[in-house]
Amino acid sequence: MLDLKIENGTLVIPGVGLANCGIGISDGKVAMLSTESDLPDAKRVIDAAGKHVLPGAIDPHVHLGVAGRSFADACRTETRSALAGGVTTSITRVRANTSYFEMVDGLIDQVEANSSTDVILHLRVENQQQLEEIPEYISRFGINSFKVYMSGVPNVISSVSDAFILDVFKKVAELPQPAVVCLHAENASMVDAALERVLKTKPNGTLADWSESHPNEAEEEAVIRASFMASITGVRLYLVHISAKGSINRLRQIRHENRNVYVETTSPYLSVSNDDPVGFLAKMVPPVRSRADVEALWLGVRDGIIDSFGTDDTARKREMKQVEKGLAGSSTGYPAVGTHLVALLHEGCCKRGIPLLDIVEKASANPAKIFGIYPQKGTIAVGSDADLVLVDLDKEQKVDPSRLHSFADFSILEGRTLKGWPVMTVKSGVVAVENGEILVDPGFGHYLRREAKR
Repeated sequence: MLDLKIENGTLVIPGVGLANCGIGISDGKVAMLSTESDLPDAKRVIDAAGKHVLPGAIDPHVHLGVAGRSFADACRTETRSALAGGVTTSITRVRANTSYFEMVDGLIDQVEANSSTDVILHLRVENQQQLEEIPEYISRFGINSFKVYMSGVPNVISSVSDAFILDVFKKVAELPQPAVVCLHAENASMVDAALERVLKTKPNGTLADWSESHPNEAEEEAVIRASFMASITGVRLYLVHISAKGSINRLRQIRHENRNVYVETTSPYLSVSNDDPVGFLAKMVPPVRSRADVEALWLGVRDGIIDSFGTDDTARKREMKQVEKGLAGSSTGYPAVGTHLVALLHEGCCKRGIPLLDIVEKASANPAKIFGIYPQKGTIAVGSDADLVLVDLDKEQKVDPSRLHSFADFSILEGRTLKGWPVMTVKSGVVAVENGEILVDPGFGHYLRREAKR
């Protein structure tokens, strides 16, 4: 007897297409894909008539344990928000100034005790000690993705030199696949000069003025430079949170020459522009940009320049944003995991006619492939983890922060009516969320090791 079966839904299978068949689930895995009449009995049957069944979304870009919160607390709340929004695997960046050897085991324990999604860790690399230890991070912890910052965040994250970045690229390029470097691509000197100018001339400016502090050309130039270093080292390069039209246009040629460059944008960048009345609640680094940039990003999605969608989620309370302090005094960061999937479906499928399969490939399959967890994750196939999301593409609902299960008490999409909401999340073969109610306890998720392959 099956543990669970899902009948009458339309399956969205990356690389395959849409299929009208049933899913049989046992021991947390997809056991069968078959016509409903051929599926054995199950302990529970879900009628998915009128719904699309997607592989659980994988968010490759979250920040747990920032803004004064512990990693454990953030893991407990934000992975529940993610799960309710259809995200079943979260990839979070970890940062430290010294070796990670004494740190990661404790983080893994916190994931196992607190997370409701499965979790992957990236490690930020910013000094020679961490650089030299990279091979052992893989063997000890199953971590093979590493993040570097061309341009940091004042008083929070330091920028590193091109020489250091090149050394990181060389080191990671020597490692077994699918090791990858995640890169924050902005020209630090351009950003520093622009930020100084904007803070001096427009301390009480607007969200659009904030965009000037991290100019589009700073990202575009950094994309060119990073891609050149990737080409001469052979490293797999993952460009995080690409936000600007110029960057997308440059990447058309870069991607033609080097398929080992992967491109991420975020659901906030695809759904909010810098003239949005949400104002400094949407202040972020890099900034949300103009409507022309938003449309250029969507064209990049349509053309296949963009490979994956993240959130850059940094959940915090409204009071922590301090929007009343204007451009100079308000803080960066926002919650986004709870609206990640519905924002992509609403803005992509419903508003712009992007095929559902394209959205699912970039929200699930591609990040799984890039970060080495495919086909365990990112698809619907026999033997894959039974991480599934049932979506009602006709369901319209207003974004209400109180229903998003986050520590945060605001959303940059609050008050908007979005179409295409998840109505059920199945995690590891268990109905984990149904009609907005979370049915599993913290600690239901697991830490994911990634094995190196020659």
